[in-house]
This record gives sequence, structure tokens and C-alpha cells, in this order.
Amino acid sequence: MDLKNNFWKDYPALEKELAQVHQLMKSHVTIKNSDVKSAIFDIFDAGGKMLRPAYLLLFSGFTDLSESERLALAASVEMMHTATLVHDDVIDHADTRRGVATLSAKYGPEIAVYAGDYLFIAVFRLMSEHSLELSNLTKNIGSIERLLGGELGQLNHHFNLQQTLDDYIENISGKTGELFALSASVAPLISKNNALTKRAYKIGMNIGISFQIMDDYLDYASTAQTLGKPVLEDIKQGIYSAPVLFALQENNALVSELIKNEKFDEVYDFIKTSDALEKTKALAKSYTLSALNLIDKLPKGENRELIAEITRKLLERTL
Repeated sequence: MDLKNNFWKDYPALEKELAQVHQLMKSHVTIKNSDVKSAIFDIFDAGGKMLRPAYLLLFSGFTDLSESERLALAASVEMMHTATLVHDDVIDHADTRRGVATLSAKYGPEIAVYAGDYLFIAVFRLMSEHSLELSNLTKNIGSIERLLGGELGQLNHHFNLQQTLDDYIENISGKTGELFALSASVAPLISKNNALTKRAYKIGMNIGISFQIMDDYLDYASTAQTLGKPVLEDIKQGIYSAPVLFALQENNALVSELIKNEKFDEVYDFIKTSDALEKTKALAKSYTLSALNLIDKLPKGENRELIAEITRKLLERTL
């Protein structure tokens, strides 16, 4: 089967493996409730980039894991990621994701929550079928706990105009960085390669932070039609990402007043005409460069080159 997005068209071997991951995910959704099953299949088929399983597959190339183990781990990580997206959309009352209606908008929040919960069950089943300990997915110093911590940290800073860039980086390190770090490091961890595990974890964390900063950059550099979700939705919910924080640094009095008075279009205009977007892109680039410096220390070969190329490509994406 073909993946819906074109991100992997230049990497046919990896694209083929990701299609296998996609099919493996669908084959492990056996719930009898037709609404929940349809909801899960909808988000599987929505055309996500599948970056986390891609990095997992590439980093597993430095290990002796079997093909079935590699695919199972990749599918498990992507299902965990998908579950967090479903729950995020319920919490955020989001209507669209990836250009289509969210599960909570299409099926209702109850079905969406059940779908997200079921995906964690599917992860457990898939891991057990391949004799892979579920603890391997959470062993990296409590990755899943820190993922939740990032979400809660973001919640704690809702409508907080005193939030700092350090607060923001801490939150996205948990919210996004942890799952990228887990994706990069879990295969070396299972293979008991401690040095590679530590390096891969740091690489994944830097990639994840850069990826989230770029996501936040694109919220303001793109239109809703281009991005596939409503522009300014985060700021309306009191979530102040890097572009907003840089705008506040540039003119705190003006931007704070605009936000307090819900003049979000004017905030958007200020961000577009100030240095906020340039500074946001530069911040993302700094984390990408940190990742690339560490990637240079990975074992030489095609996998290392692919990891570096894809990481650079993420910094220049427009979607």
C-alpha cells in the first residue's frame, strides 16, 4: 500500500518499510466497536509523516534486531504517538488535524477518548506478540511520564504572559522531544548498546525540540489552508509558543495588551512584521545543528547519512 504523504518519495526503501508499519498498525486494531475502529482507521489514514517510526527504523539499523522486531517497535511508537494526538485534540477542543476533522469533532469526544485508550492496548499486544518487553518503551528515564509532564507543563502555563523561553523549551522537551528521543534510542537500548543509546536519545531529543519549534513557527508563517489547521488556535487557548514569546520580548507592553484584549489578528500581524519568526527559525536551527553534530558521531554508512539528510530536511519544511 502507498502512504498518503509525499515526504518519503525520495526514500523508496524507507517508504516501503513505513507502509509495512502502517499495515501492521491497522492489523492490530481488532476492537469490535465499529465507531471506535473507524475512528482509529481515519487517523491512521490521514497522512501523517510517520517521522518517529522512520527514525526508529533508521536507528535500529545500527543494531541486530530482526525485521519483525524493528517493524513492531516502529508501529508501537507510532500508535503511542497517535494516541497522544487523539487525546490532545479532545483536550484542546480541536476541530481539524492534518486538514481533516479530528476524531472528537467527527465522532464525539467519547469515541475519541476510547480510540486513544484502545491504541495503548494495541501497543501492549503488539509488543507481547514479538516478545518485546513493554518496559523498553518507557525505560529511558521515564519517557512517557515526561511526555505527560510536558503536556501538564503547557497546561500550567496557559494564559501565562510571564512564561519564559526556558519554560517553553522544558514543555516541548516533554511534549514532543521525549517521543522522538524514545524512537531514536529504544532499539539500541534493547540491543544493550549503552553508548549508542545515550547518543541516540540526545539526537532524538534535539530533533524533537527543533521539530516542535518549527511546527510553532509554521503556525504563524503559514495559512490555515497550507498548514491544515486553524491559524492562531493555540494563542486563543492561551498557549504561547516561541513566536509569541519572541514578540513579547520585542514589545511586551503592546503584545500583552493585544492578547489580553483578544486582538489576535493584530498579534499575528505584529509577529509577521517583527523579528519573532526569524528568531524562532534560528532557535529551531540551533537544535538541528546540535542534533547534526551528534549524528556525525554515529557509525558511518547509509543510515547515518539518511538520518542527517532527513533531519536537515525537517528544518526547511513548509508543512
